Amino acid sequence: MPNSNAHDGKHSSKKMTALASKVLHDKEAEKNTKSLAGSVLSQAESHHDEQDADSKKN
Repeated sequence: MPNSNAHDGKHSSKKMTALASKVLHDKEAEKNTKSLAGSVLSQAESHHDEQDADSKKN
């Protein structure tokens, strides 16, 4: 039975990306923690990036 949710499991959730962003802005966060946060953000679904790419084509 197909899942009605369009999320395919390959992107970080909005809640996780918000938390990762807070970690990256935390001056006291450890290097390993910030690295993990960066990984979460790199997997975040971003429609903004797609819009930027489209605008550069025109």
